[in-house]
Amino acid sequence: MRLFWKIATPVFCVAIIGGAAVARHLYKAKAKLAEAARVCRVKAEQGDAKSEYDLAHMYYHKLGVPLDYAEAFRWYRKAAEQGDAKAEFEVGSMYFRGKGVSQDYAEALRWYRKAADQGYAYAQSGLGFMYETGKGVPQDYTEALLWYRKAADQGDAFSQNALGVMYYKGQGVAQVYAESARWYRKAADQGYALAESGIGFMLWYGYGVPQDRAEANRWFRMAADQGDEYAIRTLSKSLTTYVKFSLTIQLIGGLILTFSFLSLNIYESGKSLRNFRQRVIVGTGVLILFTTGLSWYGYTHYKIRCIYCGLNTFTVCKWLLGLVIIGLLFYIVLSKEPAQEGEIATEEIVAESGGDKKL
Repeated sequence: MRLFWKIATPVFCVAIIGGAAVARHLYKAKAKLAEAARVCRVKAEQGDAKSEYDLAHMYYHKLGVPLDYAEAFRWYRKAAEQGDAKAEFEVGSMYFRGKGVSQDYAEALRWYRKAADQGYAYAQSGLGFMYETGKGVPQDYTEALLWYRKAADQGDAFSQNALGVMYYKGQGVAQVYAESARWYRKAADQGYALAESGIGFMLWYGYGVPQDRAEANRWFRMAADQGDEYAIRTLSKSLTTYVKFSLTIQLIGGLILTFSFLSLNIYESGKSLRNFRQRVIVGTGVLILFTTGLSWYGYTHYKIRCIYCGLNTFTVCKWLLGLVIIGLLFYIVLSKEPAQEGEIATEEIVAESGGDKKL
């Protein structure tokens, strides 16, 4: 008990000190944000457009002030009425989503257009989306393509991916796979998950680019790691016949080794796992069964699966376990089964009698 308290006391003290330090840091950060919001409010109330925008941002994201979409909308609107393009876009977005104000696609379109006319890429992308989906305006792929291209030329990943989709489907433009792949790649290079999945799809089937399934899977894995459902489904494929056969052999081998201690001489002696070699055999069987389960899970779940190329947690663990199993199997084959108690006694008697086995 004394040893427990000797260990627990310093650990408890360190935890208290660490917790106090973290709490102090959080308190100071919160106080700093609150002060920034106070200063921002003073300037915003004086009509400074940037401060109005910043204060709205704070209300929208709960930074130093309580979360309040209505208040965020009010300050965004004040900044937008002074011609701030970012604020105009945010007002449009809040009308589009119905946050802090009643949903109104027509108003969203009006504010998006104000910001888009100033060259703000996000607003141009928003206009493109509204024309593509026909929200607040008649569906018009040609107009959508126009606004998406304006935003895409400024590097907006959402618009670049949208252009990839429209060129692939031939919406508002002639179907051109090469152009589709080019726009997908631009957005994918920025880490946009849908585009990573898109360029993976194009590479897998060779649409607009030379077919390269190893490269396709590299893009699929990047998209899947961001939660893209199509990439997840693509990587989580069912087992092939070869893999099923391999896993079945592993399963049988593991079961044989695991239950090898259930032999007659074990029952007769009333003991199981009576020596180190027997324990190694059973342990190896259990390890093989574990590796088989890991392999099955890995082949059917993208998170730990490697297809064609690359290394990840699944393959590294599998290789390491494989090496351990091979080493244990070598030990089992090369090691000698220890003689049993009765055999040892017989050998001693024979030795004492001068080697005459007819005792």
